[in-house]
Amino acid sequence: MRGQFHFKDDFVYKMPVHFSGHPFYPVRVVYGDMTCISVPFETDPESIARFVPEDFELLKPRVDVQYSNCRDVDWMAGGEYRLIQVSVPVRYMGNGEGLVGDYVLVIWENKACPIIGGREEDGMPKLYADIPSERHKEEHWYTGASYEGCTFLSMDFHRQEEVELKSGAVENHREINFFGWRYIPDLGKGGAALSQATLYPQEMDVVRMWTGEGSLSWIDLGAERHPGQFSIIHELARLPVVRWMEASMFKGSARLNVADSRVLS
Repeated sequence: MRGQFHFKDDFVYKMPVHFSGHPFYPVRVVYGDMTCISVPFETDPESIARFVPEDFELLKPRVDVQYSNCRDVDWMAGGEYRLIQVSVPVRYMGNGEGLVGDYVLVIWENKACPIIGGREEDGMPKLYADIPSERHKEEHWYTGASYEGCTFLSMDFHRQEEVELKSGAVENHREINFFGWRYIPDLGKGGAALSQATLYPQEMDVVRMWTGEGSLSWIDLGAERHPGQFSIIHELARLPVVRWMEASMFKGSARLNVADSRVLS
């Protein structure tokens, strides 16, 4: 008997496609409870520009490493997951829009579902890692990331002052354009079946915020300990730290405007 599955032009599919498929509708997913720690640092411009595609202009030699504990996630039926994201501020130069935001170099997440969706659908460079919840002793907060028992990143934040937020103030609502690069290699030969810059806009409403001092410690794992990602860790570990910038911790909610994500041309 011949197979009976067929694609519908106006449907959206996830792999494995033969079990999925639904009409497109404008999705804006809500993360009801977010705790984030952001540790930025200034680096050498040429060292970081090597990882930014030529369609983008590096605006500042600033690397932002952000940990997020995402809870009450609506598309996960109120579930949760954690991530660590590394990004740099850029302007997209591939067209005349002049869009400004952050180009995401890598995102580690501790669950498969958000990785699968964010990679192929939105072009976000997502990978798997074990990421524990943030912990603290008094005002020293810390977390990290590991792979099969091998820690490759430790993040520390010494919380100092709480920022006074005015109720309903515009600055408490933050909108940001995240840029990625969606790449699918060709089969049986070199080159790409698909290679394109993507836009993934997001928003966050901050309800509490603290400033302080942060630091990162990378452990440069060799190929035998992390064969799939050792080159990424190696390159990030060797980025020069010109100076640590003011770190922050904030709590609030977020909205990922999936329906507004698109290919940049």
